Amino acid sequence: MFHISTRWRAWIVVAMMFLFMLINFADKAVIGLAAVPMMHDLGLTPQQLGLVGSSFFLLFSTAGVLFGFAANRIKTKWLLAVLALTWALVQFPLVGTVSFPLLILCRILLGAGEGPAYPLAVHATYKWFDNSKRSVPSAIVLQGANTGMLLSGPCLTFLIIHYDWHRAFLVLGIAGCLWTVLWLLLGAEGTVDETAGPAVSDTAQHASRHVPYRRLFVDPTLAGCILLTFVGYSVLSVGFTWFPAYLRLALGYPAADAGWLFSLIVGAGIPVTLAISFFSQWLAGKGVSSRLSRGVMTSVPVALAGLALFGTTLPIDAGIKVLCLSATSVLSQLIFFFAPLIIGEVTPTGQRAAWLGINASLGTLAGLIAPALMGHFVGDTQGVAEGFRHGFAVMGSILVPCGLLGIWLLNPERSVRRLQHFHARAESVRDDRATTSSGREEVV
Repeated sequence: MFHISTRWRAWIVVAMMFLFMLINFADKAVIGLAAVPMMHDLGLTPQQLGLVGSSFFLLFSTAGVLFGFAANRIKTKWLLAVLALTWALVQFPLVGTVSFPLLILCRILLGAGEGPAYPLAVHATYKWFDNSKRSVPSAIVLQGANTGMLLSGPCLTFLIIHYDWHRAFLVLGIAGCLWTVLWLLLGAEGTVDETAGPAVSDTAQHASRHVPYRRLFVDPTLAGCILLTFVGYSVLSVGFTWFPAYLRLALGYPAADAGWLFSLIVGAGIPVTLAISFFSQWLAGKGVSSRLSRGVMTSVPVALAGLALFGTTLPIDAGIKVLCLSATSVLSQLIFFFAPLIIGEVTPTGQRAAWLGINASLGTLAGLIAPALMGHFVGDTQGVAEGFRHGFAVMGSILVPCGLLGIWLLNPERSVRRLQHFHARAESVRDDRATTSSGREEVV
């Protein structure tokens, strides 16, 4: 391992997590960018393409939970290397002759490798920064996802148009191998072991304080994170499976233009998320509550994303529909930035990795449903454009109420107080039992 100062090591890890997420989301985006030629070459129906998109999530959630618990005991350096190598290896079978069953199998295995990716990347980053300094590093890591889709639009589309869609999978496999080697050389484990708030005040208390998972499941804030992650991922999974096809088949854009427009749709999230991350951290520094600086700032945008999605169902110009789609993508994805911050604030440090995995895994169950449901609308409705219109209307009608509900659910301070109360009661019970036991010994 190279000798690098702790300060620089922390930011090297952030940079590596940025690249990790970039490759991760390029792997996701390729299926949508290659959708039209793939449907033509393999003779896929819209329903089958929807199944390909949804199959990615078959093991996604299970792997996320398992790796989340594993990260409580195993160094994230080795877990991240295993995941990246898995992504790389499952791309290579798609370079040659491909059948529908092989395509499904490779996407299932890819999903198993990518399910734990974001929660583990966040957990690895949090090990280098305490709660008060996590907003900006977290935003940078998340921008790897947006950048991955931003670059994959023109770059992978170029490969698909000028060579074939098999070449895109080859390049992604090579990229995954190169990242793994670089990470093994530069990656390291952070030493910061802190959660914000009074639920854990020092290392000794952290080690002794464990909250039953059944109690975490009924906490409104953590439940709200799962709910908003679910609806946010419904947009994301439909996005990288169907948005490029929507641009081509419903709005009539040629392949090259669709690739660039897809990049613009997802790329708009980069400056917005960075700006909001700075603003959120600034609010926290001014003493503004987490409920406002984190909870409200992610819930309201989800509701607005639903309203923007309704805009795509109106008889308006195609360019305006692209803007509506971009607004939906940007606003609905802010939960992926705020949810880990809120979870890190509420959960005990020793359970953080596991709960990040649980949140991501339950939230991303939307990926099993949304792409296949959109394929059903597109394939069974009279006309492709009409199918997308119906599908987007259904998604919008889910986003709006869930965003409004999140305003009430996401209250980290309330959750921390409840944890304090739980610990106080638990300590009181232990003290009572100790006193009773001592009294019995004296009687004897």
